[in-house]
Amino acid sequence: MASTYALTGKDNIIINNIPLTDFADGDIGNLEIPNNLFAMQTGKDGNTIFALDESGQNATLTVRVLMSSNDDKRLNGLIPKSDNFAETILMTGAVVKQVGDGQGNVSYNTYTLAGGMIQKKPNIKLIITIKI
Repeated sequence: MASTYALTGKDNIIINNIPLTDFADGDIGNLEIPNNLFAMQTGKDGNTIFALDESGQNATLTVRVLMSSNDDKRLNGLIPKSDNFAETILMTGAVVKQVGDGQGNVSYNTYTLAGGMIQKKPNIKLIITIKI
């Protein structure tokens, strides 16, 4: 039986038609799809009902960009304003994951993003070195 290989790299995250490029080391982002696509309920006599769950289309994209970089400044500018939330312009984008097969062939897993908005302000990590 032949082995199967999957080579990844050069993944892209695009927000409002602009690729993000100012990433820290390690993972650059995580696309989490937490909800099921459908619900199922089995009742009397084994009858089963399947119902589409539209919340299965929702996802959370977390990105790790360098603080104070151009990408960081642009993304911070997209944080919804609390003084007039109704004026918020929703984001669009894509996450494109390249997958090679080890034979030179590359396929692209693309997730199209629509109707997005920054959910919360970013966390800050501080490292303090002190002389004792």
